[in-house]
Amino acid sequence: SGTANRIGNCDTDSFTVTTPGGKAPPLICGTNTGQHMYVPASDQCNILNGNIGSASTAATSAFTIKVTQIECTSKRAAPSGCTQYFTGDSGTIETYNYNSGNGVLLANQDYSACIRTERTYCAICYWSTSFKMSVP
Repeated sequence: SGTANRIGNCDTDSFTVTTPGGKAPPLICGTNTGQHMYVPASDQCNILNGNIGSASTAATSAFTIKVTQIECTSKRAAPSGCTQYFTGDSGTIETYNYNSGNGVLLANQDYSACIRTERTYCAICYWSTSFKMSVP
């Protein structure tokens, strides 16, 4: 969904979701292919807002969004407060707009990424192939 501007601020293009009565997921932008976002359903309606700014072009800005409703009692449902929920015995956790290491860390990303403990497993091991922090 477009580019991240001003070192992590979503000035040109952005995507937001409202959560009436609850904490909204973070505003995101950049390239988020393969990312997911759990949003609690609301009787007052959740609003998805994709903003493509005037500085964007059709060649650089696009949204493709898959929406799946999950039953409240489903084992696939994320625990309350989890914006991202990772399942399975292996995988990769990336921030929004990571884009295979070509993106920038987005500003104001206050959310929880949760990991489900798989049956018969008693520990989780993490390692990083790339961990960089910089100040502009």
